[in-house]
Amino acid sequence: MNDSNSAPAAAPGPVAGLAIVAIVVVLVIAWAVLGTMLFSDLTLFGGFLLLWHWANLEQLEIKRMPATIAGALVGIGLAWQVVYLTQQMGSTGTIIGLLVMIAAIYIQIINVMPMLFNAAAMLFLTVAAAPLIQLKVDFAELALSTVVAGLFFGALVEGLKRAAARFGGGA
Repeated sequence: MNDSNSAPAAAPGPVAGLAIVAIVVVLVIAWAVLGTMLFSDLTLFGGFLLLWHWANLEQLEIKRMPATIAGALVGIGLAWQVVYLTQQMGSTGTIIGLLVMIAAIYIQIINVMPMLFNAAAMLFLTVAAAPLIQLKVDFAELALSTVVAGLFFGALVEGLKRAAARFGGGA
């Protein structure tokens, strides 16, 4: 773990906190409106999950967005492959799929290929592997919705950061 990331960031003050909440509300509403025009309601959670991960674990750092999106896609793929293998091979497919999941968890734990096997991958694997999700979601649409949301949130947040720096007297 990197020493610079080990200390938690200081909490914003009350006014800054209200500003952050307002921005989050705008982002969520904007994604809900745009997302429902492009995707089914069932797959929009991928974008919200990605935003939660990126904001809370990556501190909205744009340089972390590619790994966040890549990890999300790996997690979705890991959840999908169990469903696919089970449909193709029955219980043997389920066992193979679970072994693939276990291998992926191990790769993440030992920090091999962190661009792909990271906290985002494990978060999306956990959620997308839930039986109610697996039985109802279109995995391809979930993946596409997640990528589009990542690009959407990344562009909006970076635009807001630049506007704040420009108008707030920052660099």
